[in-house]
Amino acid sequence: MPSSTTIILTIARKELTDRLRNRWVWTVSALLCVAALAIAFFGAAPVGVVGGKGEGAAMASLMNLAAYLVPLIALILGCGAIIDEKQRGTLDLILIHPLSVGEYFAGTFLGFALALAIAVGSGLAVAGGVIGVWLGVAVGEYLVLILLAVMLGGAFLAVSFLVSLLARERGRAIASSIFLWLFAVFVFDLLLVGLLIASGGKVPTGLFGGLLLANPADVFRLLCFHWVGSAASPMGLASVVESGMSAGLLLGVLALWIVVPLVLSYLLFRRRVATDRLV
Repeated sequence: MPSSTTIILTIARKELTDRLRNRWVWTVSALLCVAALAIAFFGAAPVGVVGGKGEGAAMASLMNLAAYLVPLIALILGCGAIIDEKQRGTLDLILIHPLSVGEYFAGTFLGFALALAIAVGSGLAVAGGVIGVWLGVAVGEYLVLILLAVMLGGAFLAVSFLVSLLARERGRAIASSIFLWLFAVFVFDLLLVGLLIASGGKVPTGLFGGLLLANPADVFRLLCFHWVGSAASPMGLASVVESGMSAGLLLGVLALWIVVPLVLSYLLFRRRVATDRLV
């Protein structure tokens, strides 16, 4: 009988192959590449394309591009995970085979995560080659930006699995995912700004920092300010980063944003399968 690892990898390979076959990954990769090149060009244009300013403006623009676009990609990718298989009737056939619910769930998430990593990584990497030659962006910083963007995508992918299971159908899951994306990348920060204005800037530093940790997109930005220094410099945030939360804490919080929704999704999925109430 195959081991659990073999079963999980087999399911992951099947999910990854399905994602590659429908060309979704390549479409997203091309979109990210074109958007990154356009953002880098227009982000660098006001300050020139040579020297530190051009590099810093480009990296800041690319950081914001990832913070806006990667969560949307992850949420849309994962909003039909598992539910689509159930509605097509293939999930029941898969679970007839000698594999556990946990093995199927882990393999499915791994396959989707690999597809997302390929989409985000390849799109940003191709653009990075051009940007590196054109603006002289540091290779190390750009690779860190890609890795952090993949982690951000993993966090929202885990959330999308939970949204998919709670919504029970794809249409409702898509609508919920778009609402969640709008709240995370736009509304949440506006609420924080409103809080600062309403309090006259007297919000305690610890409370404000804790509120930032409640949004994985903001955790991603804070990590970029730590490890992608050229992205922070044109925004005047170097001093904020030095006196703020540690990179280790932020990395742990972003990892929790992957683990916690994923565990909740698995527990809900296992209960729904046991009672045959998945959809």
